[in-house]
Amino acid sequence: MTKPINENSTPKRIWDKLTGDRNQFSMENRAFNYVSIISFAVIIYCFIIDLYIGQYIMGGMLVLLFITLSFLYYRSRVKKKYKHGIVVYALGSYIAIFLNYFYNSGIIGPTLFMFFLVFHFLVTISGRFLNKLWITLHICIPAVLLTAEYLHPEWIPNTYTNKFSRFIDVYTTYIAVVVFVFFVTNYLRQYYIREKKLADERALSIQEQNEQIVLQNKQLAQINEEKNKLFSIVSHDLKSPIDSIAGYLEVLTNDLVAPEERLEIETELLNQTKYTSELLVNLLYWSRTQMNGVNVDLKPIPIIEILDDARNYKIATAAKKGVKLTYSAANNIEVIADMEMLRIVLRNIVNNAIKFTEPGGEIVISVAKNAGNAEIVIKDTGIGIPLDKQDLIFTLKTNSTYGTKDEKGIGLGLMLCKEFMEYMNGNIWFESETGKGSVFHIALPLSRL
Repeated sequence: MTKPINENSTPKRIWDKLTGDRNQFSMENRAFNYVSIISFAVIIYCFIIDLYIGQYIMGGMLVLLFITLSFLYYRSRVKKKYKHGIVVYALGSYIAIFLNYFYNSGIIGPTLFMFFLVFHFLVTISGRFLNKLWITLHICIPAVLLTAEYLHPEWIPNTYTNKFSRFIDVYTTYIAVVVFVFFVTNYLRQYYIREKKLADERALSIQEQNEQIVLQNKQLAQINEEKNKLFSIVSHDLKSPIDSIAGYLEVLTNDLVAPEERLEIETELLNQTKYTSELLVNLLYWSRTQMNGVNVDLKPIPIIEILDDARNYKIATAAKKGVKLTYSAANNIEVIADMEMLRIVLRNIVNNAIKFTEPGGEIVISVAKNAGNAEIVIKDTGIGIPLDKQDLIFTLKTNSTYGTKDEKGIGLGLMLCKEFMEYMNGNIWFESETGKGSVFHIALPLSRL
């Protein structure tokens, strides 16, 4: 298991200083710098061993290689020019390997190990095209050297004074190659892990962006649907009663209207005016929340005040229709709510209960404490809500309906109730059965438990 890289650790900052920051240097550029640093250590190590066993010619070549590589590292790290340095390094390495092969015992020396080391260096930092060249050269050049030694063994002098010096030279070169390959491979593996992690994060970010776009498209589609529904309400539900009011007023200006007919028209005119007023209240509040945002003023409110308001607001309508409207609540129950929002919610629900209750029916409003909430229950003996419409009751997808006495529905009211309850951290739900009435529940947090 790979340990996570601490981006702020001191060793990490030192390596970034030596190899170059990943935000400023390409991967190949940083790899050249990294491998150059490892090569410095290997060259110094091999130089010390060559001096120890008396391989002075090879030691001198390593010095020249060290100087060349230092110049190339400087151009790569400071000037960010490393591509030509790869070719220069390859040529210098090939010359050194040729000389080392002929002056350091040929095949019995460590030249082939060094040749593999150079090959690993070059394929690590080169592109695809150059890698084809390196693999070709590293197959052909050893073939030439080994063939030359096979045909003319006298060309290759044995420079080892004893078996121990050869053992030290070959084994230490092998150790240098193993260490070099380990560090370079580990560097590439760490780079792969880091890039894979960044790629996964980018993929996740793109996925999240796509999901956000899909969500925004759904929200825009919903907003567009609500806008179209709102236009429908304005054009139909608002225009129709205003046209009716205008028609009734025009009829009333006719002196030939009989008194009993005039009374009927005035009554209908009053109903149309009330309906229009309620629609405008809902429409204006909903428009305000859509355009200006929501400013919710949550504070302790006595439940009894809200129930008094709802009852007083609708008692005349209920009485005229012959529907009994009663409520009961303790005086000391307070909820955390917005006064105006809660008033509109109760007025809409009570108005719907009256509208869909037959004359002689009853509406009962009660309040109970339940798990830190006050639950207002509005129960009616009306016609109930059809099952196929219950899922749409709090949305704009439902259409305006007529009550038991052909009272016009407001259309926007229950959706507005749902939104307002969410703004007040409350909840609203209902149970209904066709022909047996409906029970609406409004739950709000208690101000005092």
